[in-house]
Amino acid sequence: MKKSALLFVLVIVALVTALPSLAAETSQSDAAIAWLRQAQEPDGGFSSGFAEGSDFGSTAEVILAGVAAGQDVSTWVSAEGNSPLDYVASQIAGGTVEDTGNLSKAILVAVATGQDPRDLAGKDLIAQLIAQQSPDTGRFGDTLFKHAYAVLSLHNAGVPVPPSAVTAMTSTFTEDGAWSLFGDTAPATADTNTTALVMEALVAVGERDAAAGALPYLRRMQNEDGGFPYQKPSAWGTDSDANSTAVVLQALAALDEPLGNWAASGTDPLGALLALWDAESGAFYWQAAVPFANMLATAQAVQAAEGMTFTALPKVGAANAPQVTGVTTDVTMFPPLLPSSGAHGAVVTEVVMGTILVLAGVSALLRRK
Repeated sequence: MKKSALLFVLVIVALVTALPSLAAETSQSDAAIAWLRQAQEPDGGFSSGFAEGSDFGSTAEVILAGVAAGQDVSTWVSAEGNSPLDYVASQIAGGTVEDTGNLSKAILVAVATGQDPRDLAGKDLIAQLIAQQSPDTGRFGDTLFKHAYAVLSLHNAGVPVPPSAVTAMTSTFTEDGAWSLFGDTAPATADTNTTALVMEALVAVGERDAAAGALPYLRRMQNEDGGFPYQKPSAWGTDSDANSTAVVLQALAALDEPLGNWAASGTDPLGALLALWDAESGAFYWQAAVPFANMLATAQAVQAAEGMTFTALPKVGAANAPQVTGVTTDVTMFPPLLPSSGAHGAVVTEVVMGTILVLAGVSALLRRK
């Protein structure tokens, strides 16, 4: 009887000990989402943080962060009654979404929020994007970064990716084992952001081995704090930044790389990312040395912390969900007991369910005693 009682106590202790650590990134994501929402512009969009007014690219990133956190962003209504999806639709209808990068993000947003990218605000975004592929290089857009976004958007929309678009990535591997922004193959031209996004694009089209070929490069780029800079060496410094660390995390997740393999100095990339979270504002810093809330860093950090990858986007909400005005919900007052989506949420759920099963077994054992 004493041994059974002791086992019961140990299980309870394990549950109490495990849940706070497993849920840490979720609570930080909740606070980050709340910070993003309070920064919403009257037209429903979000600023880049560096200029007044809404910015399309930043708004798309915030929408994807919301989806990663399991939220229906069509219900994020500004004081003037506009949601982020309203802003996106207005920009598409107005003909301002023409750049390859923004077109690709618009497609990703459409897929993630239950809309049809072939018929959004009167535009066929897929046809627009496909028309931008160069017949000479097979590349979409003027950078390899935008090209990877295009490949990922087509993949998520269920559109076959042209073989020439895949070759445009596999043929531009740099001599030191990664990818560079403009597709140069010379040594020291690669960067972590382009490399990580190309890795995801290659995983999406079934070229896992090609994607994994850049893992040694990422190991060389990793800092002692577990995070990643844009480049090493770099004229802008080599401190870990939230954006670079987030996109690398997503690439590692796409390849099913255990984070324990990336904690040589004691902190893995997720720990390094969460260390850039500011408890006072709820937002993320770009770098620890630049202690200011950053819109894009916060949006991308939430995506990565919630386990989102661009190889298989989560999908939340309906584009035309009824909007309720005049009602304000403080998401920090009533946080969910368990996260509604994301890889880390699944881990917490598994721990809870596993513990419940163990408790049930202990209870049966005590009854037999």
